[in-house]
Amino acid sequence: MLLGGLFHETHTFLRQPTRIADFEDSALHVGQDIIDRNLGNASPMDGFLSYALARGWNIIPTIHMAAMPGGMVERAAVSLFRLTFFPILEARIDELDGIFLILHGAMVSEGSDDPEGELLREISHYLQMRGVHIPVVGVLDLHANVSQAMIDNSSALVAYRENPHNDARDTAVRAARLFEALMDDPRVAQVHLATRFVLPPTGVGTADDPMRAVLAAARAIEARDPEILNINVMAGYAYADVPDCGFSLSAATRGDPARAAAYLEDLKAVLVANIAKGYPRESLLDDVLRQVDALPPGRGPVLLVEPADNIGGGTPGDATDILGPLLATGRRGIVAVLADPEAVAECVAAGLGATVSLSVGGKTDEHHGAPIPLTGRVRNLTDGAFELENKKSHLASMLGSHAEMGPSAVLETDQALILLTSRKMPPMDLGQLHSQGIRPEDAEYVIVKAAVSHRDAYWPIMRATFNVDSAGLCTSNLGRLPYRKLTDKVIARP
Repeated sequence: MLLGGLFHETHTFLRQPTRIADFEDSALHVGQDIIDRNLGNASPMDGFLSYALARGWNIIPTIHMAAMPGGMVERAAVSLFRLTFFPILEARIDELDGIFLILHGAMVSEGSDDPEGELLREISHYLQMRGVHIPVVGVLDLHANVSQAMIDNSSALVAYRENPHNDARDTAVRAARLFEALMDDPRVAQVHLATRFVLPPTGVGTADDPMRAVLAAARAIEARDPEILNINVMAGYAYADVPDCGFSLSAATRGDPARAAAYLEDLKAVLVANIAKGYPRESLLDDVLRQVDALPPGRGPVLLVEPADNIGGGTPGDATDILGPLLATGRRGIVAVLADPEAVAECVAAGLGATVSLSVGGKTDEHHGAPIPLTGRVRNLTDGAFELENKKSHLASMLGSHAEMGPSAVLETDQALILLTSRKMPPMDLGQLHSQGIRPEDAEYVIVKAAVSHRDAYWPIMRATFNVDSAGLCTSNLGRLPYRKLTDKVIARP
C-alpha cells in the first residue's frame, strides 16, 4: 500500500507564511526516511507503521510533510508534495491494495481553501482513470475543517477523539484496522453533516461539553449499530477563514447511508442543546489576580492560560500582554516561555552567568503586545532539544516524541524564570521546561500559551487555573477577527 502524509493547521489571519523550511524544521521525510524517522516516535505515522509492519504489509512510502501550526502554506510546499507523491503512485499503481494518508484537515494554502480535498480529488480521479478500485483512508485531527470534497474522494476518514490529542497514535492504529477491513470488503459509504457553529479552541476540550456530550452519543451509536464503522466528531479550527470552517460530523457505514445521516442529525441536536458551553468567557488579568488572591493556601502553581497566544493554534509564542502587566504588579515566582531568537542570540553572546539587559517578546507583529525590557542573569544555555515525558502528549501528534526548540536560554530575574527559545514550541509536555532546568511545580505562576492542549501536562501539578483574556490572534472572542468567508456561521454564544 501507498503511504504519505501532509499535516498542517493553517491560521489564515497570520501574516507570516508557512514555507518549505518550516516543514523541514518539523518533518519532511521522503521514501524510506518516512519509516526510519517515524517508526517508534509515538506519532500517528508511527501508529500506522507499527500496525502495518506487524501485519507484514508491503509499505510503499512516498512523502510525509508536517509543520508547526502557522500562517498560510506557500504554494511551493504543496507542489513539493504532489511532485513527489504522484510519480511514485504512477510507478507503483499496479502493486497497490490501498492508499493511506496522515492528514490534518485544516490546511489552507496559497490559492486553495481546501488543499487536502483537492489532493484527495486528484487521487480519486487518477485511480478512476486507470480503472483501479482500492480504499483510500486518511487520519484527521479533531480540529479538521472537513469539506465535502474530502468525504467524496476518500473511502473513510478517521479523526482523533480526544482533546488534548493523547489518542493521535491510537487513532492511526484504529484507522489502519479500518483500512484492513476495507481491503477485505470495500463496501462502505461516508456521510457528512456540516454545522453553522465555529467554536474557539477553548470551547472544544473533550472533558467538557459540548464535545463530551456529542462524543458520548457518537460512541453509543457505534455500540448499538454494527453497520456503523466509524463516527467522527470534528470540532473544527476557528482561525481558518474558509467556507468549510467549523464543527462537523461524519460517519462511515456498511449499511443504509440515510440511516447514518439520521444519526448525524441526532448528534447535531446534542450539540445544539449544549452549544452555549462551547463559547467560554474569559476574565481580564486584574480580575483573575483578585480571584487568585482569594484562593485558600495550596501547593502548586497558578496557571495563567493565554489562549490568545495559543502556539498550538498557530500564533507566534512571543505575546507579552500577560507577562508585562504581571511583572508590573511586582509578583514573584513567575515562569514563562517566549519564542525570541534575537534575545537568545544576545544571551549566547553574553555567555552563561552573565547579566544582560534585553528587550524580549512582542517582535513578530502588532497583534501580540510590545517588547518588555528585562535585566537578568543568563542561567542556562542549551540547544533546545528535549524528549517528551509523556509519549501520548498532544505534542506527539505534531512532532513525535522528540522536540527541537532551537538554541535556547533561561533568563533569571528577581521575579521570574523566562525560557527564551529560537523556535516556538507549544506547552504540551513538562519535558520542555524540565530539560532547561526549570521546575514549574515550584513556581507561583506559570503563563501557559495554550487553549486546551496543555491540560495533560499542567493540570496534575497546578493549584488553580484561569483563562485570561488578552491580545492575540488566537483569541476566544472570535468576533474580534476579520472573517470574510464565514457566511451564516455562528461565532459567538447564541
